[in-house]
Amino acid sequence: YLSNQNKNIFLGVLIYLYVSSAGVSFLYLLDKRITPFTLFFTIFVIVQSVFAIGVYGEMVYVQNKLLTQRKQQEIRQKQRQLEEYADYLEKSEDDLRAFRHDYKNILNSLKVSAQEGNVQEVIQKLDKYTETNLNSDALLKYKDVNHIHIKSIKSIIISKLTEMYNLNIPYNFECRSGVKKLSANIDELDLVRILGIAFDNAIEESKIIKDMAEKNKSPEYEEIQIMAYSDGPDNFEFEIRNRVRKDQKISTSKIQEQGFTTKKGHQGYGLANIRKLEEKYPDMSVSYMVQDGWFDFYMVIDMEDGDEDNG
Repeated sequence: YLSNQNKNIFLGVLIYLYVSSAGVSFLYLLDKRITPFTLFFTIFVIVQSVFAIGVYGEMVYVQNKLLTQRKQQEIRQKQRQLEEYADYLEKSEDDLRAFRHDYKNILNSLKVSAQEGNVQEVIQKLDKYTETNLNSDALLKYKDVNHIHIKSIKSIIISKLTEMYNLNIPYNFECRSGVKKLSANIDELDLVRILGIAFDNAIEESKIIKDMAEKNKSPEYEEIQIMAYSDGPDNFEFEIRNRVRKDQKISTSKIQEQGFTTKKGHQGYGLANIRKLEEKYPDMSVSYMVQDGWFDFYMVIDMEDGDEDNG
């Protein structure tokens, strides 16, 4: 009980019971005999002890119930995201099947136009078909996510891409090589926390720029670019770049301090937490850069370099 998640509550109950019992003992020591006054407080302490234990049990029950509900909500949310991703894959497959069915007719049509010397018409038809069929935002929503094979990493990326899509924030995700396995020395949950914080910071800044642009009709625009890469379990790279406000002065050293934030209503623990997680892994390196209106977060895990250094 003194080591679980409710240890503070349990410790408070123990202190309360100890102080109450000590008070009754002190009253008894004054007279060295049991008086009605002492007996009353003894019974009072016993009743309070039962009451305190009951309250503790009820608080633990309610807390566990709330945690269960929250976990169920998270599971339902992840399930909706995975269902949405599955629908996206099915739609992509249907679109690809339709493209295969139509492309011969399209090519024949273009071939006739080309033979007749109507080059401009060929270009216009290609542009129109590309715009209506190949550049759909919905088709690019989860582009390259299928190359992420680690479930926890894939889940957080799908979640954040969905959030950006729903917020109408322009983004591009790129993962050309398959991310299939992480080193056994890296805790997946730590990596998920780092990616989540990096995504959240980029999304929050993009939302601010978007709101300011709509309110003030400013020419600033929001955009997020994401890249993931791995050539084996000993190597993993992740980079996320987002536009920043022109008037924003960002110090890459200050943003990693505990409590520092550039956003109203935020506690500013994100990048400080990343620094603590980075300190756990000697083979992990996280860097930040602000240049030409972009904030760049870059993380690399390279176990091979670490092995060489240790050798």
